Amino acid sequence: MIRRQSPTINQANMLFFIIVVVTLAGSAILQPKLGLGTNLWINEFVYILFPPLLLAKINGWSVEDVYRLRKTSGKNKIISVLSGLSLWFFVFYISKILRILLDNKIGVFINADLYNPSIYQNFLLIIGMIVLAPICEEILFRGYIQKAYEGYNKRFGFVITGIIFGSYHILNGISEVIPACLLGLGMGYLVYKTNSIATSMLFHAAANFAAVVMGGTLELATPGVIPLWLHIIAFVGLFLSVILIKSLLCNDRSKECEDEVNKENKLSKTGVIFLVLSAIFFIAVGVSEILVRLGVISV
Repeated sequence: MIRRQSPTINQANMLFFIIVVVTLAGSAILQPKLGLGTNLWINEFVYILFPPLLLAKINGWSVEDVYRLRKTSGKNKIISVLSGLSLWFFVFYISKILRILLDNKIGVFINADLYNPSIYQNFLLIIGMIVLAPICEEILFRGYIQKAYEGYNKRFGFVITGIIFGSYHILNGISEVIPACLLGLGMGYLVYKTNSIATSMLFHAAANFAAVVMGGTLELATPGVIPLWLHIIAFVGLFLSVILIKSLLCNDRSKECEDEVNKENKLSKTGVIFLVLSAIFFIAVGVSEILVRLGVISV
């Protein structure tokens, strides 16, 4: 029997479900005690980064090949950073619209744990968002999960992974799902086109940097409204990001940029079960937020 040299779709779905449950449960226990920033570091290192690296070690996978830890051109690196910065304005815009709709139609969601963290926790949070999350989350999503789905269909592997990535961000609120899906699609395409996870890490870091530096300012400048200038900036950012991404250089067109199908790597009943369990879990999280907004339950 030949051992597979990369994860399967079923393994990806199973690991994803376990990570989602453990992340939420761990955060519920540790965040009130350790703080938002410290909890983020634990999430990224322990729950998100460690499992895919451990599985690579156990299965004898090449980390460089499976997780695409390869070099890419300087042009691709610059494009990744600029496209991440540009697309952030559009995803902020979408998130803003969704939050306004939820606030006005259902009720305001206030989580006291997210406010007034210490300087130390703020520092950990900023470093975690800009440095740790782009590394750890990309190895899990664009590395482990996207590689698994690309084992069946390279062309749509990054699309499915982008949706999974966006769904995961319901843990940050319902309004963050669609914006995260858009970012996930952008990052997935970068890896699909360049065969290097460095591009999605840079894109991720740039988008999170924009959120840290400009998110608060834009939020204060647009309290509950969408001014005309924000519409313009958002769609200009989207346009620039698409143009930039389309100008990427493909590292290995013959190997990674062609649509390939491996019929042996199909989604089995076990994989479907874990995917459905993840969906049910996310729905429960979303329903919980709605109940909080309605005042039925409190945080």
